[in-house]
Amino acid sequence: MKPIYFPATYVSPSAAAAMRAFFPSVVTCQPFAGRLPPDMRTLQESGFLEVFTPVAGGEQRLDDMVREFRQWGHLHGGGAGLHAAFWRQRLQADSLAEEGSSSQLVSQIKNRLTPARGSTEPDRLIPARLFLHLAQEFDRQRCEIQQDMARHETLSAELLHALTGEHDPPAGERNQGPAFGPAGHEDHLWESRLAAWARLFLCHPYPSPVFVTSSAAVVDHVIASVPRALRLLPAALVMLARPPVGVGHSSPYNAMPRLAEFATSPLSLLEKQFVTDTPDAPGARGAGLDVFVLPEADPTQLFARFLTGVPDECRRRPDERPWRHTVLVRVPLALVPGDGGTMPIVY
Repeated sequence: MKPIYFPATYVSPSAAAAMRAFFPSVVTCQPFAGRLPPDMRTLQESGFLEVFTPVAGGEQRLDDMVREFRQWGHLHGGGAGLHAAFWRQRLQADSLAEEGSSSQLVSQIKNRLTPARGSTEPDRLIPARLFLHLAQEFDRQRCEIQQDMARHETLSAELLHALTGEHDPPAGERNQGPAFGPAGHEDHLWESRLAAWARLFLCHPYPSPVFVTSSAAVVDHVIASVPRALRLLPAALVMLARPPVGVGHSSPYNAMPRLAEFATSPLSLLEKQFVTDTPDAPGARGAGLDVFVLPEADPTQLFARFLTGVPDECRRRPDERPWRHTVLVRVPLALVPGDGGTMPIVY
């Protein structure tokens, strides 16, 4: 059993490094098969990343539509192509979460009407799948920009040393000024991401009660959707916390068995290690790992709360039983060599 990383579909080096401290392997839900970024393929080949694609097919249509969006971005989004199309928020949450054909979605972007037609299951999910693919590409590009900035700063420091003899700043001080920190790309349009991800995931839920995210905004939103949430007390949290491991090396420690146990424990036992949590009291939460249990909420019931319109049929395996609780884990992004931080995002 493995935890599921959500709602982002791009696993950055910072996210991977943070999760490796607690899990030897995690699951990522992908909107299309065979479209994994190169750095994520490396994580998959190492055994750390398990790729789960709930819906198959539609890859050729994806390529055609992405080509349309690139053209739209060059014409109407400041000339930045696909990045501009996503950044300018031309894909709205409602249209992505609702049922609709891909031709209708292109029509929305390009402000022209096209005939509607009947749709199969992959067709109905194309808007959500396309949105998640664009979000993944956006995150990857932002991560590359961030890494390029880190390399530029390193080269600038080396040039300064060669010209003046001044020493480079200590590694701990580099790229950690007020405008820099681990990348948090997944917080951009996070509500739309969550709605699109939930629609895709619920088609064929992966059998796990544990969900991991680095987004505090997503955690707050999910907690606010349930009548009650329990937060693991600091004394018990220490038993789960471990020092960060080196980049590219799996952690010998696995928090998953203990987290899965939380998903099946009676409330009377959980209340000895947890305290009731609400999103309006963030000061009570730590700056590091946070673990929450959402009582009496199976993951399929929980994520169905974030769908709009008519939900698609949720297909469980015949031998799969609902979980008693859902476990939500927030893992802050880790600093990794060469990652350098990210430019501040202005909305």
